[in-house]
Amino acid sequence: MERTPEARAPRKRVRPWRLLLRLAAAAFVLVIVASVAAAVFAYLIYNGVTQPGAPGEAVDVVIPAGATGRDVGVLLQRKGLVEHHGLFRLAVKLDSTGKAIKHGPYALHRGLSPVEFLHILQNGPNRSWRPDEIPSERKITVPEGLTIAQTAKLFDHPEAFIAAASDSELIARLDIKAKTLEGFLMPDTYFFDVKPTEREVVERMVSHFGRVYAELVEEFPESASRSKLELATVASLIEEEARVDGERAKVAAVIYNRIEKSMPLQMDSTLQYALGKYGERMLHEDKEVDSPYNTYKRAGLPPGPISSAGVASWRAAMNPADEDYLYFVSNADGKTHSFSTNEADHLRAVREYRRAMAVQRENVNKGDE
Repeated sequence: MERTPEARAPRKRVRPWRLLLRLAAAAFVLVIVASVAAAVFAYLIYNGVTQPGAPGEAVDVVIPAGATGRDVGVLLQRKGLVEHHGLFRLAVKLDSTGKAIKHGPYALHRGLSPVEFLHILQNGPNRSWRPDEIPSERKITVPEGLTIAQTAKLFDHPEAFIAAASDSELIARLDIKAKTLEGFLMPDTYFFDVKPTEREVVERMVSHFGRVYAELVEEFPESASRSKLELATVASLIEEEARVDGERAKVAAVIYNRIEKSMPLQMDSTLQYALGKYGERMLHEDKEVDSPYNTYKRAGLPPGPISSAGVASWRAAMNPADEDYLYFVSNADGKTHSFSTNEADHLRAVREYRRAMAVQRENVNKGDE
């Protein structure tokens, strides 16, 4: 039988205040759950930022000058030292020391916390620069065998370098009687914290020379009987004449033996310095030039160095070979020399050199046909 409307059960009405109470209770539960979740999340984050870790493999990192906390965080993330750069940024924000991050090279161990990384970076670099990490403007390489004028061309302001290399104050530091530091600027690769001025480079080279010279004199005490200027001059001649280290002491022996016998050195390298004709073959008329550096016409050493010699040439100047050599001539390989104790053997070596060069030219001509 079909129910009439009058027969239906009456609906139970929910009072509004009860509904509001239920909603409030649900909201309260959600707030509690969210608060607990947030607290747990915050704890995990804080713990991840501050919890000390066990040091693992060291990773080389260079912090650039002017890097922000975010920059450093991104760098650490890229190196695999932190999971996310935000963790390091949080460590920076939580830090109350006010210390700045110091730029430079670091060895950072995997497994440490962001806070531990921050403390290390605040204390400053903990390792030396690797050569490949030095920005080009802070890495200065001066090769062996250059004059002051040639070295000056390596810099933005050559005239400033030349002026510094003629500074009487710097010359006085080495206790030498000279007008310039020609021959006393030690060739090497120099590293600077910031891009140096030309004078700063010269000062560093002078200081480095002083240390190297002192070490060599200690190694070869008998060399102290010769003046710095004499040794620098001999070393520069060796630098220009010898091409392989094994011959430097022999070239030194030739120089000292010829001076002892009042024989002119007859070295093209001194003429090239006098005339500024570097790398050129000296002609007969060049050998007639009136110059104190013309060792074809003047016996003894030239008045000063003709270039800056490297350590190997300085060692040879201080410790020449115990030989009676008076002559040497190039071999056809362009690197080594034939040494002789008398003129007859020397002339034979010269003829052999000319024959070998003639054969080389003939072979080249055949190859061009």
